[in-house]
Amino acid sequence: MITPRTLIICVILLCQAVSAQISRPTLYRPQVFDVEHYDVRINFPEPSTRRVEGRVDSRIRWQGALRDPEYRFHLRGLTIDSIVIDGRQYPWKTYGVPADDSMHHRVVVTGDHDSASATTVSIYYRGTMTNEGGTSPWGGVHYDDSVLYALGVGFANASVSATQHWMPCYDHPSDKATFSARFTVPDSTWLVASNGLGGAREKGSDGVVTYIWSEQKPVATYLLTFAAARFRLLTLSGRVPHVVYTLRRDSAVSSRSYRLIPQMTDVYSSLYGEYPFDKVGYYNSLKGSMEHQGMIALALSEARRGDTANVTAAHELAHQWFGDCLSPRDFRYAWLTESFATYSECSWLESLRGWNIYLSAVQSKAKSYMTQIAPNEGVFALEDFPRTAPSSNYPGTIYAKGAVVLAMARAIVGDSAFYAMLQQYVADHAYGTVTTDDFRRAAQRVMGERTEAFFAEWVTGIGWPKLQIDQVVSQMGVSVAISQIQRQTNPTWPVFTALPVNVVYVQRREGSAAMDTVDTILYPDAEGNIRLTCQQLLGVNTGRRSRCLLEIVRTTDTPEDDASVGQTIELMPQPASESVTIRRTGDVSSADVQIVTLRGDVVGSSAFEQGAQELVLDVASLPAGTYSVLVRAARRQARLPLMITRGE
Repeated sequence: MITPRTLIICVILLCQAVSAQISRPTLYRPQVFDVEHYDVRINFPEPSTRRVEGRVDSRIRWQGALRDPEYRFHLRGLTIDSIVIDGRQYPWKTYGVPADDSMHHRVVVTGDHDSASATTVSIYYRGTMTNEGGTSPWGGVHYDDSVLYALGVGFANASVSATQHWMPCYDHPSDKATFSARFTVPDSTWLVASNGLGGAREKGSDGVVTYIWSEQKPVATYLLTFAAARFRLLTLSGRVPHVVYTLRRDSAVSSRSYRLIPQMTDVYSSLYGEYPFDKVGYYNSLKGSMEHQGMIALALSEARRGDTANVTAAHELAHQWFGDCLSPRDFRYAWLTESFATYSECSWLESLRGWNIYLSAVQSKAKSYMTQIAPNEGVFALEDFPRTAPSSNYPGTIYAKGAVVLAMARAIVGDSAFYAMLQQYVADHAYGTVTTDDFRRAAQRVMGERTEAFFAEWVTGIGWPKLQIDQVVSQMGVSVAISQIQRQTNPTWPVFTALPVNVVYVQRREGSAAMDTVDTILYPDAEGNIRLTCQQLLGVNTGRRSRCLLEIVRTTDTPEDDASVGQTIELMPQPASESVTIRRTGDVSSADVQIVTLRGDVVGSSAFEQGAQELVLDVASLPAGTYSVLVRAARRQARLPLMITRGE
């Protein structure tokens, strides 16, 4: 018989067993401690060697009444000299090996502690700072192009977080803390950039210089950074401080590339809520771009382009809301950062160049995902995706597919509701961590009954709808059936119903011979089909309303009222970019073919020879847009919509 006392003991033992486990990059586990603040003191005796001599004081708040609890922390590739608590040295143990995703160290903090008490753990360490390694190391510490800098995550490392390559910390996004730092460099020719406010310097009697930084908003450790070089500091006007650290040789082109950053900040503030931190900072990095909180690394190649639109800088700036202010609980939810930042590239271009450019940008990302990313990486969900090659810790799927998914959510609920929802989502979780369920609850308020299908199909589901458009022509008009056929070859893919398909067609005005062009959003039924009757179908996934992640496999045109002709005409692919193929069955007499704009202008022509069943049309020179293909034979005329797309 299990008594209440036995049950209580079992629960306590179970809780202790769970708390004995450290979080993994893709699995959050509550800990008995919460790091409130990191105070970092680091000396770089010679930056080019990546040598470091450091001390980190971690202020810890204990979670409940505890006796002899453990503080766990990560540190890779560096030597711990000592751990000091209340003036006394403590021993520590290392758990795991470098190949483990959760290799870490533990120190037992003796005594009784409760949630009202805090402990400061001082860790002294030294060595040569490292990075994720491998053939193309990214996350961690680098010295190249005369800059010493740290990038916060890796693409292939087991731990994902890479701050453990330069400072001891509980290197998991679930535990956010404030941060202060003192970075010492050999002389005053060096500048050091980091998170938060500061940059003030102190000179030592031996000529060394110490730069002081402080971030008073909670920060996930993977978003901490430093960059030390003989930088030139550029300042940009804005409602919050905007600073750029660049080498002198790149200062002129950087001034141009970064010129519109304050405008970007204003745009995102109007969409997502006020900028959440005390400054916007960037430094140029040879390796690439990374959204460190308040001090963004931007790829040097982007800074040197001189492109004021600077979409990469816009992407990283959007992370200050999605990723930095709202951080993922663990890295299963990295889509909540990358999808939002990539979508924000489109919203920045919309503000700068207009709605048509926004639609083009969304469509370009959809095309890139279906034709390049998915074939290379595989087809998988946005949440909790595979990380082994050909995927990675940050696969292209969560960027391109995720951006289009958010654009579709906007099309479903409308602009005002979409951005009001995002502002509330940010406000509700500001400076904390989020999971997919948090975003689902936020979306539920505006998406209503479509919420469950939307997340099941687009976030945790895989694939995209493959459509066949069948036109049946009669004297009364054109009956159009748009059907999903992807399950014939991909049975694990869902039937997509939360799909805001922009359909454009010509319809006779009621009670009149006049014609109207209808540009509308239609949704598939439970079987994935859309049906309509019109005078002429102009386009699917075109128009001025939305762009979806979908593939039109083929378009067919069949006459209803002349079975003796028995001719079906197919057009593929849709949309086209370089060429489009027309196939026909049944009557194969000679026929003229024209490509016609919506205004009726002929922009291309060819012909079927007698007996020919296939014709390829070159459309590479035609601008992106919606056209019609006319096929005229002696006994048959067909008109099929043709969509042409180009790169972003």
